[in-house]
Amino acid sequence: MYVLGMNVGHNATACLLKDGRIMSCVSEERFTRIKNFCGVPLKSIKFVLEDNSITIKDIDLVVTDDYYPIYTDPYYGKRYLEAYTNKSLKKKIFSKAGYLFPGAFSKYLNLKSVYYQMKKNSIDSDFKINLGKMINVSPDKIERINHHLAHALSPCFNLPKNEKTLIFTSDGEGSGLSGSISIFDGKELKVISKTGKADSIGCLYAIATIYLGMKPLEHEFKVMGMAPYAKSYHVDKIYSKLRRLFWIDEHLVIHSKFNIPFIDYFFEKEMKFVRFDTFAGAVQKLVEDIKTEWVRKAINKTGIHSLALSGGTFMNVKANQKIAELEEVKKLFVMPSSGDESNAMGCCYYGYKQICERNKLLWNPEPLKHLYLGPYYNDEYVESLIKERNLRKKYEITYSKNIARAVGQLLAKGEIVARCSGRSEWGARALGNRSILANPSHPDTIRVLNEMIKDRDFWMPFTPSVMAEEQKKYFLNPKEIPCPYMVITFNGTESAKKDMPAAMHPYDHTVRPQAVYKEWNPEYYAILSEFRKITGVGALLNTSFNLHGEPNVLTPEDAFHTLENSALKYLALGNYLFRKKSSR
Repeated sequence: MYVLGMNVGHNATACLLKDGRIMSCVSEERFTRIKNFCGVPLKSIKFVLEDNSITIKDIDLVVTDDYYPIYTDPYYGKRYLEAYTNKSLKKKIFSKAGYLFPGAFSKYLNLKSVYYQMKKNSIDSDFKINLGKMINVSPDKIERINHHLAHALSPCFNLPKNEKTLIFTSDGEGSGLSGSISIFDGKELKVISKTGKADSIGCLYAIATIYLGMKPLEHEFKVMGMAPYAKSYHVDKIYSKLRRLFWIDEHLVIHSKFNIPFIDYFFEKEMKFVRFDTFAGAVQKLVEDIKTEWVRKAINKTGIHSLALSGGTFMNVKANQKIAELEEVKKLFVMPSSGDESNAMGCCYYGYKQICERNKLLWNPEPLKHLYLGPYYNDEYVESLIKERNLRKKYEITYSKNIARAVGQLLAKGEIVARCSGRSEWGARALGNRSILANPSHPDTIRVLNEMIKDRDFWMPFTPSVMAEEQKKYFLNPKEIPCPYMVITFNGTESAKKDMPAAMHPYDHTVRPQAVYKEWNPEYYAILSEFRKITGVGALLNTSFNLHGEPNVLTPEDAFHTLENSALKYLALGNYLFRKKSSR
């Protein structure tokens, strides 16, 4: 039984499920090299089919989340951002009207929304036909589900089958919503609350990102990283103005004073001359407080203390930490890479359950474990590339049957090594197979990395990969929340401050760890093990292998492109170690 799940919007992704197990998953941006590619992920579909030695004719059901009228446009994401940052007279008038006349303006927008929904429904019947033609599938095999349903279903692979879980979804917007709360009992999903897109916390954060001169839907993490530097007594004055904009009713619905997509005028009017770090701190505090209040009220109303979080705003790892620290929360699962790219998995879950119910088959989804679900390039491929590109002219190339030892020794000496080995990881986080690795004990590593390749903002922290058995040594996680995916922060220990100061937030000493399990990635674990044997430190600094503003590398060709356009010296590619000759 094969299900093809897709997200055809922001950061388009394809995922293949076979008999309840996710087999392959990759985002289109990795192939096209267009950051956050929007559209039908044709190259990704081709990969997941070939990776499992099947054709599109073998697919039993195709499920996609939502409808995008210009899904054939690969630069839709760019155009969407341009609309977000639009400074036209119309946008200014709408923003000012929302600020001055919130009630009347909301009624106007609701009427407009109804009109667009009618218009959308009138052409919806063509969606399956058009998509079917693009991917060569009968329209009868295609189903489209609500955006937030896909978000809610994506973590269900990893939820208990014999107890209830509260699932929270939150993002900018999708299918007319910006959030939802559902109860999952291991078999069925029941939605108990929906928050509309006009009241979107995610949208507020995106526009705050624009207000600070950065890119929405891409640079929100920079706002989060800046927030800890702000002084609380300055933040509290600004926060009080923001907090008055939102409230949560008895039905667990989030409301806002006016339509949040038009909050530009409010920022310009109320936040003028506010320091950038104070503004970032206030916005971050607002998100943390709204989310924790939302969670607490839901737990008190339902009596359910096990949680799952999904959707783009739960990429906010500091807010996730605040939720985890609530006394009411007993268990927590944060969907890895919980932005729209994870909806492809939610679509797979939906399709698998539909097929099982229709055909009275046993329904038994397997938990998602590691995220190494993308392409793999063997040593034969690397050898051919060496010959075709005459790479021995540029690099000293060494073949090693114990590449982990060679890399571990280089890292222990203070060298920085890029790694492109094994199957690429799916999602926004580099998890060792497409990573730049460094010694986390040297604070100067941050400056060196930024000057060599990353060009990150000076306030942004790097993150650690930690051997699974060393977790308690380096961060505080009393509830033993799973953390193999870099989706939540924890307070660092004194050992962390000593052993990995370059891989934690320099101001509040929190860490966003990847716990590395030997059975999930033995090759990467071996590098960590070798490094620990030499240095006594069971962690490495791990950051994504890419040039600033580009998607993470996927292929060996991408790896060499990044290597040749940066000051990186070393590349571990399969069992080969490359060193630039000019770097002696």
